[in-house]
Amino acid sequence: MRANSLLLSMIFAVAAVLPVMAQSGKVVEIHNNRVKPGMIQQYESGRKKHMAWHKAQKDAWSWYTWEVVTGKFTGAYVVGTFQHQWKDFDGREKFNQADSADAMSSMGASLAGEEMSYYTFRDDMSMAPEMFPPAAPLLSVTHYMLAPAGTNDFVEAVKKINEALKKTNTPQPGPSHWYQLSNGGESPHFVSVGERAGWANFAPATDKTLDAIMTEAYGAEGATILAAARKAIQSIYTEALHYRPDLSYVAGK
Repeated sequence: MRANSLLLSMIFAVAAVLPVMAQSGKVVEIHNNRVKPGMIQQYESGRKKHMAWHKAQKDAWSWYTWEVVTGKFTGAYVVGTFQHQWKDFDGREKFNQADSADAMSSMGASLAGEEMSYYTFRDDMSMAPEMFPPAAPLLSVTHYMLAPAGTNDFVEAVKKINEALKKTNTPQPGPSHWYQLSNGGESPHFVSVGERAGWANFAPATDKTLDAIMTEAYGAEGATILAAARKAIQSIYTEALHYRPDLSYVAGK
């Protein structure tokens, strides 16, 4: 896909930003579950059982589950707990041991593998606050792998693109949020997550190109801003996620 059309997806999730190393957003713990072929039913049954365990323990943390429906990880599941501070992860060792034991008992036989990572919610880059429980049935997820030397250029470009959206009254397909990988994978890694009410909302919300929007907002400077952002990006990967409330646990409910 052309760089212009890929970059256009990120303009719907940006706001004024702070320097990259100064972010102070909430922390997200993410588990990527890969399921053995032919064992989806067993996994989902085990996931429901495990979420019932969280409820029985009166876990104060909510755990949300999405099914990956496009991309190379189609058929996998993403499970996350959101809106934490780093200090929240201390003092849960005993609970985590029991959690892991029950998870292996409930789902271990159906799992082909699992990866865990931590992301920081970039409220300074997001145009909408996180909503929990999730309100949207679908998510459009775009991963940006950056060149380390170009990270600040990318963030500054995001800021400018956001201002361009405001100046040009560009419509959006739905609320969007930004996350930055903090630990557990290759970095620098930024993720744009857009809420979608349905598949129709995956269509572009405007016929304008990103270049046209930036030129309208900044004149000739717009091309320079985009050139810096495109140079910083090493690769882009997209996927769609379907929220599964039946496989989730919402604390207090």
